[in-house]
Amino acid sequence: MKNYKYLFFDFDGTICDTYEGIKEILDLTFKHYNTEVPVELYRKYIGPPLSETFTSYWGEKTAYEAVAYFRENYADKNAIYKTKLYDGIKECFERCRAMGYHIGVATCKKQEEAERLLDYFGIKNSVDFVSGLCYNVRETKKEVLEYALQELSIGVEDAVMIGDTIFDVDGAKSVGMDCILCLWGFGEYDKINEPNIIYRADSPMDICQFLQGDKE
Repeated sequence: MKNYKYLFFDFDGTICDTYEGIKEILDLTFKHYNTEVPVELYRKYIGPPLSETFTSYWGEKTAYEAVAYFRENYADKNAIYKTKLYDGIKECFERCRAMGYHIGVATCKKQEEAERLLDYFGIKNSVDFVSGLCYNVRETKKEVLEYALQELSIGVEDAVMIGDTIFDVDGAKSVGMDCILCLWGFGEYDKINEPNIIYRADSPMDICQFLQGDKE
């Protein structure tokens, strides 16, 4: 296994279960634009940029307005706090740091939102760097990872992406980075079989055991 220095964790579906709050505002947004969408599809929309999802329904111009509508209500209605920290994440961060790893967050969630929730759950001090969505600057997982690598002055061999969806895996692959796939989030795991996946973790502490060499 490579001698990684940084562990880049995705946020939604990896660090936190954000489904309830996002579901609430997706409902509101689709109703606002008079569009009926089966609720069972919502989980697929957690991971990719909202602009991509909304463009597929309404085109680019309306999608831009819809993203703003979603973000405004996500904050104003406190849906952001309808979020649960996954069991074992805090302990995972502490153990990985004790092993000498730096913890980063690489997410297509808006950067301010990710930082606010890290602080809310008391784990912000365990995170060394956050690279999140910034509109018209970095919006895809590839751009988020490229920004992190550039700001930290490290190479792709120095980091591994840890996430729950194909967007994490593909984003990592697009920059030449390995990926640990988390099996507790929003991914369609039976459909994810990319060559840059080095491990499939059943729990946050499973990641630590793998990195420590306790698993093959």
